[in-house]
Amino acid sequence: MEGAHFNIVNDSQAEHCKLAMTESLEKYGSILVYIFDGRHRSELQNALQHAMYREIGKQLYGGDMESAKNECKLRIGVGILKNQSEEFRRVYDNNLKKLPYEAKLEVIGVISVSSLFSVESAHRYIDLIYDEYAQKGVNWGDFVRRSRDALKA
Repeated sequence: MEGAHFNIVNDSQAEHCKLAMTESLEKYGSILVYIFDGRHRSELQNALQHAMYREIGKQLYGGDMESAKNECKLRIGVGILKNQSEEFRRVYDNNLKKLPYEAKLEVIGVISVSSLFSVESAHRYIDLIYDEYAQKGVNWGDFVRRSRDALKA
């Protein structure tokens, strides 16, 4: 799908977007507009994700936080990003999807995944990690539980 993309952080940029929408509507007779939460994940979300990786690594992988991080990014984060970004989905499906699981884990270790999340996507990522790994036996500590509760407040 072709078109214009606008990252709007002030009224001036919003006015520019409105002008572009009006011009496109006049030209094409119909336009499609998507609105997404453009905020990047918060510092608390970032700290919580890393605390979760540490707990998973400690409890399931003999202290290997990087393995836990890569597994979460691959098994949970990639799906979220594929739903969020058509470009990411295309690149992943064309280049990484056919790789063996171990190779995907290695590659995902050097690819940004969760750092590309919006606030909303980061919330979803955290919730999915929390639920999935609790089912695998991870006993979440007080910091993780309190931080997750604080994000939901």
